[in-house]
Amino acid sequence: MGVIARQTLKSSTVGYLAAVIGVLNTFFIYTLCFDEAELGRFRYVQEMGIILASFFSLGITNVVVRFFPEFRDDTNKHNGLLSFVIVVLLAGIGIFSLLYAITRDYWPVEFQDNIGWIFFLFVAIMFANSFFYYSSNFRLITIPNVFRQLGVKIGLGLSALAFLYRGISFEETLNYVVLVYAAATLSMLGYLIYKGNFAFGLNLKFFTNKRLKNIAVFAGFGILSSLGSSLASKLDVFMVTDMLSFSKTGVYSIAMSITGLMILVTGPMISISGPILAESLAKNDLPHVEEVYKKSSVTLFLFGSLLLLLLWVNIDSIFALIPNGERYTSGKIVILILGIAKLADMLTSVNEVIISYSKYFRFNLYALLLLGILNVGANLLFIPMFDIAGAALATCMSVVLYNGAKTLFIYHKFSIHPFQSSLLYIAILAVVCYFGVNAIGSVSQPLLSIAMKSTIVLIVFGYVTLKFNFSDDITHLWNQVKSKATAIFNK
Repeated sequence: MGVIARQTLKSSTVGYLAAVIGVLNTFFIYTLCFDEAELGRFRYVQEMGIILASFFSLGITNVVVRFFPEFRDDTNKHNGLLSFVIVVLLAGIGIFSLLYAITRDYWPVEFQDNIGWIFFLFVAIMFANSFFYYSSNFRLITIPNVFRQLGVKIGLGLSALAFLYRGISFEETLNYVVLVYAAATLSMLGYLIYKGNFAFGLNLKFFTNKRLKNIAVFAGFGILSSLGSSLASKLDVFMVTDMLSFSKTGVYSIAMSITGLMILVTGPMISISGPILAESLAKNDLPHVEEVYKKSSVTLFLFGSLLLLLLWVNIDSIFALIPNGERYTSGKIVILILGIAKLADMLTSVNEVIISYSKYFRFNLYALLLLGILNVGANLLFIPMFDIAGAALATCMSVVLYNGAKTLFIYHKFSIHPFQSSLLYIAILAVVCYFGVNAIGSVSQPLLSIAMKSTIVLIVFGYVTLKFNFSDDITHLWNQVKSKATAIFNK
């Protein structure tokens, strides 16, 4: 767990720096540069690119981690695994191109109108994701995260500013967005080459019929799982666009961006935990799997509770600071609902990773497809009733049920679960902090109010967490930071 904690801390630092840029983009740049409809289209194109990338990568991002222990061979360039990944991605591009050419008239008008940008985005994102997960096999996720998160956030902000101050068209702005993602992908490729982890060439003898069959089965379930995941967690953006408007999508996207801050620590932890859990499951080392499961759960839930608390006690001040913030205040309830969904996902931590890298990986597919269908129905029911809050409610319900099903399945098959008493104490602490800060009141100046409330929350939450040692990893990291700071100060 020490490797996970260290790599998570480093990569999370990059992630939270990227989050700061993302906050500036979301709160002060996008809302300044775009109206609601333009912002809705801006996000629609990106989200559609992300979904297509997850589906038409043909499950290879999971394969590259799941089968790396078999392929690993430093002297033989890992038997050409990376080359195999590239071949599969090219096949995915070809399949999508053929499929779209045949069925073009049946795609939504919004999709057809933006197909050029969506296509190049999905290609860039697909390669970027594969290079990132390949790098994670070597415990290298920090620098790739610089390109994948920080660089992209900076580039997107500059693209929006160019739209406002350079007088370029909105379509030219989308061209810049594509270039930003392409630059991130090429940078990660360059990093792989620099670290000596890029090798082109296939060891055809290694790709036996049995191994290819195992990969194909695993990847096939990965493809369907990606489809189910999109239906369960990403469908809301597209159904809001289709059933309401790009303007509503713009408001909804602001709420999504705000709650997205909660899970920045999740990605690095899951990325670095994946290869370790894959090895432990291969060795049937269930005690270590349970240790990672529990420690990841309490760490993620702690961060998630703190961040949701900070967001909700400051929500009115946040909207007061946003340029044209009055246009987006209808999204406040969406932030709370999606925040609860994110918290449920963080609570169950690496449950999907455990299932994905075990012999029971097929379960993810069944659960995802079922909940994806449920989410479609829930969106159709709730959006007409509750507008954008209905989309958030449908997503929250799907995420909670999906994670509950995975947790029960893991307990049934492995007799392990992520729950411990410290999770309850963290939840109680968050609730007490919320009512305590609200009882103090606020000041009229938004920045001062945010600074005051956040300081109180951080001091109380941090003190209690360390005092009662809710998370061994957080306490250990704090002691390390304190020791280093003390050593520097005493020099």
